[in-house]
Amino acid sequence: MKKLLLGLFLMVASFAVSAASISIGNPTVSPGNFYIGSPGYTNTALTDTLRTDTIQSGYAILGGQLSTSWELSSDVDASFSLGVSGVGTSGMASWTVSILSSGGDLLTSGSLGSVFENLMISAGDTLTAVIAGTISSNIFASKSFSASLSLSSIQIAETPLPAAIWLFGSVLLGGLAMRRRKAQQVAVAA
Repeated sequence: MKKLLLGLFLMVASFAVSAASISIGNPTVSPGNFYIGSPGYTNTALTDTLRTDTIQSGYAILGGQLSTSWELSSDVDASFSLGVSGVGTSGMASWTVSILSSGGDLLTSGSLGSVFENLMISAGDTLTAVIAGTISSNIFASKSFSASLSLSSIQIAETPLPAAIWLFGSVLLGGLAMRRRKAQQVAVAA
């Protein structure tokens, strides 16, 4: 009896516990024309809610466009806020941040340093955060920068229990009642 009740308790508890989180993937760096060397990144901070990467653009001979994108994914429906900031190259304050749906549609945009509130992500879906700007043509200007993405206000959407759980629970309780009645009948007969 104790094992049965423990099993029932663990089953109910497993539905109540959500081990889900939103994850930020590795960045993809896309330089424009006239670059020497391969673009890349080095991760300098990685936690459950913060990712900071140092982006190497390659060497921009004449300067040029550069964009870096990160995919955000979740295995449950959730809402969250995303802060995007960056430092390290001339003119970076005017760079833009765009949040795209999995289909590539623009959901929202802003300047670097923005916090995007109440973003929604569906289970198994992805959003993409894109930073875009221009690397300076000055040969002495920085050709790398660091960008940080920070998650906050994560709210996992409540998922209703499927109807089968309630059916299983009623059958389980019925079985327990029958077992108890049988035990009482055996006690009375003895």
